[in-house]
Amino acid sequence: MPAPRQSMTRFQLRLVLWTLLLAIVLSVQAQIDGPKPQTWEWGLTQTVSMSLPSCAILAIEANPRGAANGTLLADGIPPFYITAFPVVGIPSVSFIGTNESDLSWTVKYPVGTKLVLGVVDSRGTSGGIGPTLYTVSAGETSDCLPSPPSDTSFKITANVTDVLDTCQPWGLTVEGGTPPYHVTIAQMNSGNITNVTFGTMDSVLTYINRTPPGNQIIAMASDVNGRWANGNPFVRTKGSQDMDCFGWDTTTHGFEDETSPGEKDHSLSHRTKIGIIVGAALGAVLIFGAIFAVFILRRRRKESLETSEITPFSRESNPGGGNIVAYPLESSLYASRATSKIAPSSRSSTVPESSSSITGGTMVFASPHPDLAELPPPYPKWP
Repeated sequence: MPAPRQSMTRFQLRLVLWTLLLAIVLSVQAQIDGPKPQTWEWGLTQTVSMSLPSCAILAIEANPRGAANGTLLADGIPPFYITAFPVVGIPSVSFIGTNESDLSWTVKYPVGTKLVLGVVDSRGTSGGIGPTLYTVSAGETSDCLPSPPSDTSFKITANVTDVLDTCQPWGLTVEGGTPPYHVTIAQMNSGNITNVTFGTMDSVLTYINRTPPGNQIIAMASDVNGRWANGNPFVRTKGSQDMDCFGWDTTTHGFEDETSPGEKDHSLSHRTKIGIIVGAALGAVLIFGAIFAVFILRRRRKESLETSEITPFSRESNPGGGNIVAYPLESSLYASRATSKIAPSSRSSTVPESSSSITGGTMVFASPHPDLAELPPPYPKWP
């Protein structure tokens, strides 16, 4: 049944085409995960100022977060971990316990380090970023401090290090380490955390600031091996309350594309480059799909011709003697099995020699000899 098989072939071609199209689009875009709902929160159980003594042990607890309607949301799932983000330095992740009411952390940073703290549970769900930018002060001892890192070549830097306007592009460049990179941008006193996974060849993130004005955000980078980068740019936000930033998108790209990461015209130029790349990729996929479709259809047609049994003509008994040979007019290959039976005429029971007629789209010839049939085409053109 040729028609259904051809229909299935076209469906499969469409499926292959759209699969390739989706794969190309996903491969040229970075994966950006926006903020997720915060269901629980954490806090220090003792009152502390904006300074944290070096090597001090801080008591922490984690609790469900109160929703707007007064009900409690889900607890964090132990064990719990605290992440310390130094404004200049290398972040650290530390285990702080399994009992949500009895967690503890030791301040293992040198005097003068500015820290942002955040806690996550075993699922990686964030309990939020702390509201305070702490400064490490001198403690009773410094014995807990680890040795300074010997290699700080893996780093993250920014074009803006003080104040960031609403919708202003924030250029973050990652150097060293092993790509692909992962950048986390966290808003203080909030559960708003944005995670961006770079493409394999990308090293620059142009982040469009949609953080409400009057807040503080910090950026951290890690590589494919889970190693943290040195740096962690920290900025304050200001500007308009209109944070739609229509037409502006957070994007990643290679270092060689970056000329002026803080300029809006650069961001527009970069989006144009991304559009050209995506357009070229889609064009290549469409061309490949068209070539593939033509190849499949031609192969199907060839197989159909090779496997079909060709019947150039058929025989019918002739009351007047001889055979009636029918050739379908609609088939240029004379491969149809269709035949036409001609009823005996009331005037004559025989068909005159070499006579022919056209009946129901079939050309009919009569042979005067019972064992002979008309030769195959070509035949004279009929008016």
